[in-house]
Amino acid sequence: MLRLALTPRWLSFLALVLVLASIFVGLSMWQVDRAQHKNDVLTAQDVDTMRPFNDVLDAQVPMPQRLVDQRVSLSGRYLPDAEVLVTDRIHEGDSGFWVVTMFEVAGAQLGEEAQLSSPDTATAKPIAIPVIRGWVADAASAADHPAPAGDIDMEARLGPVEGPLQASDLPDGQVRSVSTSQLINMFDVHTYSGVLFPEHASMTGAGDGMPHVDLEAEEDGKGVDWQSAIYALEWIFFAGFAFYIWFQLLRDAHRAQQQEEFGGPTEYVIVKQAGEKDLQSRGSQTGDTQTSDTQSGRTDTRRTDAGDTDTSSTRNTHAGGTPQ
Repeated sequence: MLRLALTPRWLSFLALVLVLASIFVGLSMWQVDRAQHKNDVLTAQDVDTMRPFNDVLDAQVPMPQRLVDQRVSLSGRYLPDAEVLVTDRIHEGDSGFWVVTMFEVAGAQLGEEAQLSSPDTATAKPIAIPVIRGWVADAASAADHPAPAGDIDMEARLGPVEGPLQASDLPDGQVRSVSTSQLINMFDVHTYSGVLFPEHASMTGAGDGMPHVDLEAEEDGKGVDWQSAIYALEWIFFAGFAFYIWFQLLRDAHRAQQQEEFGGPTEYVIVKQAGEKDLQSRGSQTGDTQTSDTQSGRTDTRRTDAGDTDTSSTRNTHAGGTPQ
């Protein structure tokens, strides 16, 4: 098979496979670089530098991905009547609730691309952002930890919002996700496409019975871009599959070549002359006597050494047995 593989035809096929495999490997490396680039972009943002909240994010517009985990400083006040409990939140292995309260931001502004039902609503509603104040083991415990009153200076990290989840089967005031699209339907406010994780418990009213929730702990282990990683593995698989197809075609061609060289199975054809009921062996040498039986009679034929045929006697017998 090696000799066949080194022929010009199959070497040309192999060269084509190498080109395709190189393209596939290149696409795989591009996916890896793309995943690394995402991490580099997030790292290069220097999210640990404190920035004024109103300088980095406007209300009613999407939040750029690069702002996730950004440290911000802001001032404002909590809206105690605009509070929800988010179910199924884990803290140190226990399931409980997040206490989320809307925080009205001082000096907040709507984004230029904000879509409002009417221009009057721009000033008619407060502009507030959800704040993760802490974690409680049961819903009743949240009432023991009200939000601080008055104006508050806050330092926090920006986190992403979650998609809306159906919550009609939950008690009033409970939801399954921190979704601003749900919160604006529950409370008459303008809001942001992000949430705040305060850095200190003194800014949230957290304490005994309501531990502080940290964004870094929530985001731990989420730095891998699994989508790009899976795509990279798929391109490697395609490269290997191209070599597999080439090998299968080469093996089939080698088997066909062997059959042509050594020939196929030998076939024998036996011809029976007309009138013969059974196959009989006949002598092929000169001088042999051949006997032919027919349904109507029997003829004895003798060959001479010269090859001539000498009929010494011919006897026909009818069905009745009377010689003629």
